[in-house]
Amino acid sequence: MSKIKRALALLMALLMAASAAACGTADDNADDYVKGNNPGKELGQTVAADDIFSLNCNKSYSMNPLVATNTNNQLVCAFVYENMVEVDNSFEVSPNVITEWETTDGGSRWVFKVASGKTFHDGQALTATDVSYSLQCAMRSDRFKARLSYVGGCSAQDSETFVVNLTKKNMQFYKLLTIPVIQYGTYEQAYPGGSGPYAYADDYNSLNAYEKYKNSATLPLKTIYLKEYVGTEETISAFADSLIDLILNDPSANTNIGYGNANEIRGYNTTNMHYIGFNSHSANFANEFIRFAMNYAFDRDYIVTQLGGYALATTLPVSPASSLYNESYANQFRYDLNKVQEIFSNAGMKDYDGDGFLEIKNGEALTKINLNFLVYSGSTVKVNAAKKFAEDMKSVGLQVTVNKQDWDSYRKLVEAGNYDMYYAEVRLNSDFDPSKILFTSATLNYGQFSDSKLEEVVGLYLAADDSGRKEACDNMCAYIINKAYIVPLCFEKHQLISHRGVIEGIKASENNPVGNLPNWTVKFENVKKPETTE
Repeated sequence: MSKIKRALALLMALLMAASAAACGTADDNADDYVKGNNPGKELGQTVAADDIFSLNCNKSYSMNPLVATNTNNQLVCAFVYENMVEVDNSFEVSPNVITEWETTDGGSRWVFKVASGKTFHDGQALTATDVSYSLQCAMRSDRFKARLSYVGGCSAQDSETFVVNLTKKNMQFYKLLTIPVIQYGTYEQAYPGGSGPYAYADDYNSLNAYEKYKNSATLPLKTIYLKEYVGTEETISAFADSLIDLILNDPSANTNIGYGNANEIRGYNTTNMHYIGFNSHSANFANEFIRFAMNYAFDRDYIVTQLGGYALATTLPVSPASSLYNESYANQFRYDLNKVQEIFSNAGMKDYDGDGFLEIKNGEALTKINLNFLVYSGSTVKVNAAKKFAEDMKSVGLQVTVNKQDWDSYRKLVEAGNYDMYYAEVRLNSDFDPSKILFTSATLNYGQFSDSKLEEVVGLYLAADDSGRKEACDNMCAYIINKAYIVPLCFEKHQLISHRGVIEGIKASENNPVGNLPNWTVKFENVKKPETTE
């Protein structure tokens, strides 16, 4: 057995023998924010505080919460609709419209109880039929259908109970139900019926506090006005002028532009994972030992810095904010160029001809190594990370060509397999099921890896109950790291941005950025007023 293979086997054996305690990094503070700027080009700021609370919406896009992909509309929908369950910044679940759940058949059949006493904005009672209907509609929507792809059926048993049957076992299925509830029969409507804290006014140009909402007495605003600004710069200018008061922002997006310095940026954890993928047909990365070296080759802290601190560095395909994250194991794969060089040497990669770069020797023939690293040119963060990697690899004798492409070209090259490695990101589900990027038949398995053992290990993780879940997750992570089909880099934090001192009490999370709404306080007097001149 080679040195590298023995090292891999030892790492796996150590992990199997004892699961170290995980350590999450989520902050449970009700108002976790950073004051100041976010990464990006900053526009000039003026102030035109109007003493009313307004949101931006784009009515040329869908306002249906099961369909809407426009972030402005998603923010509006968060005030109007309720999620079936809520998942917090540590990826722990709490009841909401669904209050109880139990499973039989090892996680393939689920029975859910629905809260009693809730009503839609037209006064009709919310029942299990509405929730079941919402799930059925979500199964058809582009926004949610991927996470629900293995739901075999869903039906209401009575007014308070509905049943879901799955085609594969998943003891964490309830974590996937951060899905808005709409009224039965309204999916095709432009504004489906909702049961959330705010209801649309008759002209759909504002939201009014819904008096039958459970905590309506403590809602912070009677009316929220809807305005429409098109384009990133126009929206940011409106925010800077206090014409709109709350913004969602993805700091890694190519549309990211700074929102000035008179703001509060609340970063919340997401399941958006940045990772490196490999081509299984590449002569360089068909060798799992060379792929394994890449676990140590990326300076993840540098990438987090490039994201302005709005990310959590990870070496595992699980967020460090989750209780499932095994920090002691994860730390074994931190950035270390000496380990990269050692693994390369053990794999037979040396500078045989003295030109300063590594080759692989096959008999008397030398094979030069020059990695084609594909990256999307529209992301400064990803391009800079790729350049840093190329510089680091040069220092250990490996040639890397950073292949920057626009989005359409990037996608075509990835799908065609014209690369050695590529920088990608994917939104995982809250159960951190990696099957969408690693399973043989998965559409995002661009590297075209096929491993029945991997699928077995992932299946055991999903089927594990509370008592065995951490160990099963450790085993899954160890297998993925050792095979190195992907190299995880970080999980993004997204941003909810408000004007400084205006809103207190927000508990933003990935699927509910306006969490804890009944306990907000809104103080317009804290918005700087325009200066007047005589």
